[in-house]
Amino acid sequence: MKSILLIEDNEMMRMFLTHYLGKDYEVNSVKNPQEATDWLKFNSADLIVSDFPTDPILAVQVRNLRNVSDSKRIPIVMLTDQDKSEQRIQAFHWGVTDCISKPFNPIELKLRVQTHLPSFSVSRQYRLA
Repeated sequence: MKSILLIEDNEMMRMFLTHYLGKDYEVNSVKNPQEATDWLKFNSADLIVSDFPTDPILAVQVRNLRNVSDSKRIPIVMLTDQDKSEQRIQAFHWGVTDCISKPFNPIELKLRVQTHLPSFSVSRQYRLA
């Protein structure tokens, strides 16, 4: 089973994403990029899904996380706030693989995750219900 490292400081969003993505993937979750970097010292993941850090100190930690993920060849999908293009631009400057704006359609998130996990075979159809 493919694994995702989820970085989300909001507990409710972290619980939702862990449950939602956990239906198809092994999901490990942490609160911030520093915890993720520490976790990756002894573990690995196939993909990182991260909330955009609004604290400048955490932004520095994203760069450190990017260095670790590059060395392990782990793509990063970043969740940005309310379609703010400045955040998406900044995220791409940090070297993330893809961005999706909050609020997002969970089906779109799952499809983007699948896109960055090329060996994942699409066996389910996702539809709005």
